[in-house]
Amino acid sequence: MPAPTFAALSLTELVAIRAREQPDDVAFYTGIDEPGILLRPLTYTQVQRAVDRLCAHYASLGLQPPVGDNGLPPERAIAVLTTTAIDESLLEIALAKLGLSALLLSVNNSIPAVAHLCKLTNSSHLIYGSRFPEEAKEAQKLLAEQGYHLEIVPDKRFPLWGSEGVEDAKIDPFPAVLGPQEEKNRTAVILHSSGSTGFPKPVYITHFALIANVAGFVAKPGFSALPVYHGFGHFSVFRCYYAGVPFSLFPPHLPLTSANICKVITKIPVHTPLCFLVPYVIKLLGETEEGVCALAEFESITFSGAPVPDDLGDRLTAAGVNIQATYGTTETGTLLKSTRDFKTDKAWNWLRVEGPISDYIVMEDRGSNTFESVVKDGWPAKIQSNRPDGSYATKDLFLRHSEHSNWYKYIGRLDDTLVMLLGEKTNPVPIELAIRGNSPYVEEAIVFGEGKPQVGVLIFPTELGKDLAKDRAAYLEKVWPVIEEANAEAPTHSRILPEMVHILEYGTQIPQATKMSILRPACYAKFKDIIDSVYDRFESGLGVNKLELSLPELEDFLFDAITQTLGITRAAKLTKSSDLFAFGVDSLQATRIRNICQKELELNGQTLGQNIVYENPSVDRLAAFIQALRAGGSATASDEQQHATMLAMVEKWSAKFDLHSATQNGQHVGSTGHVVVLTGTTGSLGAHILSQLVSSPSVQRVVCLSRAKSHDDSLARVKESLQTRRLSLSPEQWAKVESFAVDVNEDRLGLTESEYAHVLSQTSAVIHNAWPVNFNMAVDSYDPHIGGALNLINLCLRSAGSPKPSFFFSSSIAARSGSSDLVVGEDFPASPTTALSTGYGRSKWVVEKLCERASQATPLNIGVLRIGQLAGDTKNGVWNETEAWPLMFKSATITGALPQLTEPPQWLPTNVAGQAITEIVTRSSQPKSAVYHILNPNLKGDWNTILSGLRQGGLHFDAVDRAEWLDRLAKSDPDGKRNPAIKLLPYYRNRFGKSNAGRPPKNFRVDLTSQAAPSIANSPAISEELVAKWVRHWRETGFLA
Repeated sequence: MPAPTFAALSLTELVAIRAREQPDDVAFYTGIDEPGILLRPLTYTQVQRAVDRLCAHYASLGLQPPVGDNGLPPERAIAVLTTTAIDESLLEIALAKLGLSALLLSVNNSIPAVAHLCKLTNSSHLIYGSRFPEEAKEAQKLLAEQGYHLEIVPDKRFPLWGSEGVEDAKIDPFPAVLGPQEEKNRTAVILHSSGSTGFPKPVYITHFALIANVAGFVAKPGFSALPVYHGFGHFSVFRCYYAGVPFSLFPPHLPLTSANICKVITKIPVHTPLCFLVPYVIKLLGETEEGVCALAEFESITFSGAPVPDDLGDRLTAAGVNIQATYGTTETGTLLKSTRDFKTDKAWNWLRVEGPISDYIVMEDRGSNTFESVVKDGWPAKIQSNRPDGSYATKDLFLRHSEHSNWYKYIGRLDDTLVMLLGEKTNPVPIELAIRGNSPYVEEAIVFGEGKPQVGVLIFPTELGKDLAKDRAAYLEKVWPVIEEANAEAPTHSRILPEMVHILEYGTQIPQATKMSILRPACYAKFKDIIDSVYDRFESGLGVNKLELSLPELEDFLFDAITQTLGITRAAKLTKSSDLFAFGVDSLQATRIRNICQKELELNGQTLGQNIVYENPSVDRLAAFIQALRAGGSATASDEQQHATMLAMVEKWSAKFDLHSATQNGQHVGSTGHVVVLTGTTGSLGAHILSQLVSSPSVQRVVCLSRAKSHDDSLARVKESLQTRRLSLSPEQWAKVESFAVDVNEDRLGLTESEYAHVLSQTSAVIHNAWPVNFNMAVDSYDPHIGGALNLINLCLRSAGSPKPSFFFSSSIAARSGSSDLVVGEDFPASPTTALSTGYGRSKWVVEKLCERASQATPLNIGVLRIGQLAGDTKNGVWNETEAWPLMFKSATITGALPQLTEPPQWLPTNVAGQAITEIVTRSSQPKSAVYHILNPNLKGDWNTILSGLRQGGLHFDAVDRAEWLDRLAKSDPDGKRNPAIKLLPYYRNRFGKSNAGRPPKNFRVDLTSQAAPSIANSPAISEELVAKWVRHWRETGFLA
């Protein structure tokens, strides 16, 4: 057979050809975690420029080996451990252009596995992403103990878009180190197996093999939601690239949910016939009508990695979804497909041996109509052999069709590997060996989990452990350390949770082979009912022997549970008093911790609240609360405890005013206008405040402070924020803007000494408008942010100006909404009881009191901007889609209902709020202290106006009473991604539940505010036209279908 020919000999040449022949055609569409359009284009020229910029950076770090006697550098592997995204593919190309080979590491690898792969591939460097510095350091340390030196290097992610993006940045062309013929047979990239057979095994793919793998692809645009370090996902990227057609990659910052995938699919700007998915994502989309419709829009859905359940595939096929199975291995590339006439052939799960592969594949009989696929030598994409004749036996098993001899269905592995629900593979043998080989109490361990999302283990006690095994808690305490050791060596997807351990009775018979090894299929069949019950227990919490622990034992249990949830590396610095949310625990992990407590602990019949971890955000506090609950206490933290915490916070932070600096003289640069420091410009209100400030002739400069990677990134985020709100500035207005990347929780804001002095020398006012909005968090978890407010107050105190800069804090009416008073004056709060009983409202109350203390104890002029409900602006109707009211409106599409409320909405359009705050801050003189109510006093528009405007916008719903709406929401789709309002159910219950039913609305006075801000006095009423603008905007963004 003649050798195949391809358009390029290497990956480097392919990228160069595309940039030369299709310079302005789009190569990729993908997204980043910044405001703006969801999917952004990257042309072939821009890819080349991005690669050249990376080449220049990494070449300067000395990654390349010296040139050999033949004039060529020897091959060298560079390991890459970073979050999967287009950046990882660009880095792979860049390393190839430098004559290097990227080892793409799965983020699921354990640290020993990372070290093992680096050593086995002789990698000289490990490039790590921002999420993995500890893993990189631990792998380096582990290898150093073995006498192997590994350099670790943080990855560099240049902006792809914006002012410093590839289009505008100065980037010099970087010459390829090797020519196509020179690199053709060199390793382009190293992938690896899933780690299912002990440690992962590297798979070396040459440039020519990579090209051969992707060359036979249909030249049509494609979409993928796959990680690029896995074989199927990796080659999907370059199949479209080889064909010269756009490839859309699911933005990595978005959670992989049906709603998000559908949203991304609808935003692909070009007709995209092909879709590449793993079975898990197909199952996810197949659970919703929206997802099925999205799948049916593609010409074909190609999947690989694991089988799709027959019933799911049949149902989707009947619904018009064209599913195409693809089978291949990392070692051989794609081998078989179920390509067919979709209209007449519905056998989606039968792979066809046809075309060029039919000359290179042998299906070897393994008995009972099962066959193992063996790939013969000569197949262009094959890069490994495991037989003397050069062929590769895959160990993958297939059934042969009864009527079509060249049709095969994949059924599993010849070895013991478990193929899990997500397509990840777990080899149970090393886990079982680690458990039974290291504990005198374990006779045998059998790991299970085929087709499941989580593995579990059956434990057979030894004679030594037979009596102890009668007490689950006592026995598990003895064997859990060895399970933890097994977990530490296993990939994250192969780790065992305590609730997935089942202890069998001593003497239970195990099906065994003549060599005394277990007969795995027979074991799974014999213990099927038990295994099913373990999963039932895992999902429902039933049947668990509850643990009754002392307080120290309970703290240890919680510490271990949280450590397991976070992972050992991330939890390395965790203490029993650490604030879990400051430490990085997210909402999903908080739910996981709560579920562990509910399932494992004896709670005397009590049910833990969903917010229990938020309300008790540390090991010691959570343990104390559960202990009190078991003794008959309440299932929620008491208001008295929360109020005491609030008062203690006021005392703590007000004792840290920099009063010494307040009396010092220093250099201050006088200015002819206001210089305003502003935080929170990446939010909606902050963007409008900025827009209004720079439009004011009396404002000379606005200094924006934001969390960002760099000052340039900070400015880019400001620009993106304005763009998202459809706000534009003139060049003269942009000249007034200065932006710094800061951490307000640090004393000097994370700035250098000169930068801090620069800000200090000019400032005439500070508006602290940034604040985390999380209605689940307890007030304790806001403590670092309250410290951030103090740091900005101290910035004002350290100024040498006279008068010193005024300090304004964007508070909330939530700081006073807990009061029984029907009329709320423009004054500071007296008691913690006046705050709404959420951590958010209570945190705002604490800072208001801190401001009051500052006005009394320091020379500063203080203004509290007590902000009410803000709504979409009057021009474009842009309203933040993550807020409680928009989420309520969206819930109408799920529940078919909205509540009939009676209180008049004092909602203020965001642009009016921005104008009002600008009017207040830029007044010629400021009072020593003042509280301003930034809300709408014009109540001509009522709740029926809002409902009518929503209906005019096309929403269909019933108007029901509060109780019925809350009940409908509680019973609606529990998926927080598809139905985000469900996550705010506790907030809605607190706001609209029985305790608030019939309560008259509060009247927040605006007498003083109206004098200081004419925009408040002249606020427009909420109208049907304004509501229709909100709906129109939400439909444009895809928030509302």
